[in-house]
Amino acid sequence: MTASTTQTLMGLHLVAADERALVQFLLAGAMAAVAFAMRRRSSLVRPAGFTLLSLGLFADAISAFIISFPGLDDALNAVGLVLMLWAVILLLLDFAEAMVRRRRRHFSTIFKDLLMVLGCALAVAVVMRSEFKVDLESLVASGAVASIVLGLALQETLGNIFSGLTLQLQKPFEPGDWVRSANHVGRVIGIGWRSTTVLTLANERLDIPNAMIAKDVLTNYTGEPVGDEIAVGISYLEPPNRVREVILRALRDIPDVARAPEPEVYAWEYGDSAIRYRIKYWLPDYGLRDRVRDRVTTAIWYVLRRNAMEIPYPIQTLQFRHTRRERQGEEAFERKLIDQLRQVDFLHDLTDEELQLLASSVRIHEFGAGEVLVRQGDPGDSFFIIRRGMVEVVAHHGNGQPAHIADLRPPAFFGEIALMTGEQRNASVVARSDAEVLEMDREAFTLLFRNHPDVTARIGEVIAARLTERRDILAAAPGIDGNHARRSWLLEKMRAVFDL
Repeated sequence: MTASTTQTLMGLHLVAADERALVQFLLAGAMAAVAFAMRRRSSLVRPAGFTLLSLGLFADAISAFIISFPGLDDALNAVGLVLMLWAVILLLLDFAEAMVRRRRRHFSTIFKDLLMVLGCALAVAVVMRSEFKVDLESLVASGAVASIVLGLALQETLGNIFSGLTLQLQKPFEPGDWVRSANHVGRVIGIGWRSTTVLTLANERLDIPNAMIAKDVLTNYTGEPVGDEIAVGISYLEPPNRVREVILRALRDIPDVARAPEPEVYAWEYGDSAIRYRIKYWLPDYGLRDRVRDRVTTAIWYVLRRNAMEIPYPIQTLQFRHTRRERQGEEAFERKLIDQLRQVDFLHDLTDEELQLLASSVRIHEFGAGEVLVRQGDPGDSFFIIRRGMVEVVAHHGNGQPAHIADLRPPAFFGEIALMTGEQRNASVVARSDAEVLEMDREAFTLLFRNHPDVTARIGEVIAARLTERRDILAAAPGIDGNHARRSWLLEKMRAVFDL
């Protein structure tokens, strides 16, 4: 018995004729078992290829037993050969895709489709030549004229197809990249035969012809941090170096601004009413551009307001003032400040005269949600009273992970231990909503202690009592044992810090 084309391709023509079908049945069963087992597993290699291979082997094997129906055996041989070749093509494509994805690369749908078409064309040619004895040379010659006609009719479409192939070969971008082509900016969804699909920042789905992308200048925003910038005009009264320091400090606390390269602030030009500054920062993800620009603009507004820096305009000037101080008389405003200071436990027993010394140096600050009021590890030379909003106290442990300590609301206060002892801040404080705080620095308390020496001991006793309740804070301070020792230690620290 003559071996079929399928058997010849598999090398079964070397096996005895009466054993070829048995080998094919065994292989078909094995392929069916593999396909069934893979149905329950998630794998890049799909079971369809093994299923088709099993069917092809079965069809070719059973043709040897078809005797009563002339011609049916040849048809089954042809079907078996087609199924087997199709299965081989699918399995090769699946294995190729698995290898590419193992390297965390994108497997081009264009190349996958192209390989599928070429493989199917080759399979059809093999079947027509071996099973139906078709003269392929004459068939190719007769199709040449039709190919020319189709080429002229589909010139634009073919241009897009070849442009798509060029994009796949050069790989200027991959799905997931943020790109700009002409006036279109978006994230690449996929590259097809005719066009590339892009999703814009406005969530618009664009299909851009491949030929247009290939001809135009293409910008890829993915891979390295991308620069963005805003401009602001600040009063001529403010020294540029001071402006630069204030703005850079605000940018440091915005989490989506890249740390490297570092942000930059340029004094760019002299305007009619202000010095114009260009503020350049870097984005780790271009898709966050609008959100980060909003955060940068908001943070700069708050930091300029806290530092009383004007943003002047030719016609209208935005004044950074303490508006409550303007709406109320000085006496009423000072009275309110004294009442707020008296809510602090270690200031509660001070006289109005003593509190006036502190109130005269109080500064009022506004912070936007997400801004850092104090940072762990920084020198503690002031303390704060919350007037409005909510803040969160966060401590960073040795592993670098932040731990939530407490949420504070008016009239809570923080920073008094570092102020009195000169130690570093032992936690960071972050605004969870827009917040307004009173700040008093070390100079104000130095003036109070020098004019009223007895206040030092009174304040020291109150703070020492709090330290007794917060033994974990004093765990790092050796030699403290008992309330008296703790008060003595604190008073010594205060006298050293305030030079008393």
